[in-house]
Amino acid sequence: MSSSFRQIAARPQLVLLSIMIFVQGCAYGATLPYLGVTAIGALGMSDQAYSALTVVASIMTVTISVSLGILSDGMSDRRRMIALLGIAGTIGYGAIFLFPSIPVFVIATAFVIPFAQAVHSLLFASARIQTADLSQRDAAAVNTIVRSFMSASWVVMPAILGLVLAQSANMIGAWGAAAACTLLIAAAAMLLLAPPKEGREAGGTTGAAFRDALRELVRADMLVRMIAMAAVTGTTRLAATIWPLILTLELGGSTRDVGFIAALIAFIEIPFMLIAASLLKRFSLLVLIVASALLYGLHMVGFAFATAPWHFYALALPGAATAAALLSLPITYFQDLFPTRPGLGTAFMPINSFLGNAVSATTFATGAHFFGYSGTAWLGLALAIVGVAGLLAVDRGRLRLS
Repeated sequence: MSSSFRQIAARPQLVLLSIMIFVQGCAYGATLPYLGVTAIGALGMSDQAYSALTVVASIMTVTISVSLGILSDGMSDRRRMIALLGIAGTIGYGAIFLFPSIPVFVIATAFVIPFAQAVHSLLFASARIQTADLSQRDAAAVNTIVRSFMSASWVVMPAILGLVLAQSANMIGAWGAAAACTLLIAAAAMLLLAPPKEGREAGGTTGAAFRDALRELVRADMLVRMIAMAAVTGTTRLAATIWPLILTLELGGSTRDVGFIAALIAFIEIPFMLIAASLLKRFSLLVLIVASALLYGLHMVGFAFATAPWHFYALALPGAATAAALLSLPITYFQDLFPTRPGLGTAFMPINSFLGNAVSATTFATGAHFFGYSGTAWLGLALAIVGVAGLLAVDRGRLRLS
């Protein structure tokens, strides 16, 4: 692990990109937890309208992130695109902060902020380029540590906003904080990021090259990988949905317990992401993903046997330990498939996020209807097994222990 930190420290641009990823994560962490509360509770949007908005925003985010990720592979310099997307975020978040109303919220959330969220893919693609001279395992370990900066932002930002806005009537101020974060991203991209080294990247993406990249997304083996990985990562989303319901509705726990446990899980995930980075020096990436998915599914079975709120505090440790790998390793998994096109590899992550949400939502709806919340926990294990089976079906050759 220490060697990975040294490799990051030896690359000032990678350090800067890691900080930018942290700041970008702060923009997410400032607004996403309060999206529904603000739209429905503060602005008066209906449940149906809010649901439609989240679907449209998700589709827009995936479309924009994938398209710009592919296009970025043909650019000699990503700095201008990152800056423009950061400014889009400042405009979108800032508009909601300054003019809080349903029309402004809908337009900004559905059509402006998705451009800012595409920064996530471009920053990770840029970080991947900085590790091009490292071995595949060293690059994967460094990438995992860089990913932990995103998780750290989710520990820091919600806690700060919770303290600062505790006495406020609503959470609109969070959008002001997000606007400041994206403005910092834009400034850093133009003023601090260095131009790429001569000859490092190709220049220009033709229409044919763009279509070729899109065809890569719909190859049969890639579709299997995407669906399988969505099933694996969907377990974490399914767990985040059902354990608060079991805790509060079945075991008499409080919303304070939910907040404490969520913060505890996020806090524990960070050191275990660093541990995952060190384990990559000894085990293959696929071995860690498979083992973590199965262990996470088994941990979810513990939900079905919980009989007191403290059981969920105890389950936070194994859950966070295994979720850390499922959150940090898939991005490297997809980037390794396209080592010379980091933008394309990183573009799989918004697709994975979208599919993971769809898989977990479908599983929850089915499980809650037929088996109840506790019974749905068993479906988490089934989801993990299905995902692992799919990954092994197409990537068994990459499954090595050392």
